[in-house]
Amino acid sequence: MVNLIDIPFVKEISEWIWGKDDGAATKCLTSFSSPCFSQLVTKLLGVAIIGGSMLNKVPIMVNMMKNRSAAGIARNSLYGELIVYANAAMYSHLLGHPLTSYGENISLSIQNTALVVMTWNFLSKTDAPVRSNEMITTSTFFVLYCIITLSFLPSEYRYLLMSSTWPVMSYARGSQIYKTFLVKHTGNLSIITTSMSLFGSTIRILTTLKETGDMVVLSGYVLSGSLSFIMFIQYWMYLNRTTEISSKIESKKEK
Repeated sequence: MVNLIDIPFVKEISEWIWGKDDGAATKCLTSFSSPCFSQLVTKLLGVAIIGGSMLNKVPIMVNMMKNRSAAGIARNSLYGELIVYANAAMYSHLLGHPLTSYGENISLSIQNTALVVMTWNFLSKTDAPVRSNEMITTSTFFVLYCIITLSFLPSEYRYLLMSSTWPVMSYARGSQIYKTFLVKHTGNLSIITTSMSLFGSTIRILTTLKETGDMVVLSGYVLSGSLSFIMFIQYWMYLNRTTEISSKIESKKEK
């Protein structure tokens, strides 16, 4: 009888799920216990979150393309979130965490970069375009920041990557929450994106406890989930006003 572990790719996949230490993969294949099931679910959730994250910002991009506008988008929020996602990805990468525990931060960094470029582009066609020095400074700083962090940051200071995201995230999401509060509508923001962020943070709290147990990372997800919840509430609070403004934009287009 052929053992499962001897089937091509089964060994590699099982070791990716349960690890190589103490023959955990072999034990789980021969005797599928409750801890084995728990770890399998954790891995699958991690993969699902990464897959879902690839579409997280797409609804906002679609809204911006549809309206040909960056209305309701706070640039400071985009800049701050980009640092938050990059810090989370670099921290986990440097500490050797499994990709399934942080991969969505790489995806969100790429999407947030696209949103920044789209915002700059649409604002360039308004009476308040983004100045070229802001675009150059922001781009240069971000690239150098990532290179220096990945190449030269001492291991004893890596924790600062995550702990520094708390005030940055509070400022980034707080800027968006405050702007929404002032204008009383959510503009191009999407309930799909907000809901995915809220759901993702909730699941990440569970997977982080299981995969790494890193309390620094865990506290970041708790903060992210709390701020996403406030944005979720704001969407429904200002839904009528947002719908009214969207209708006016559509009417102007038709004229």
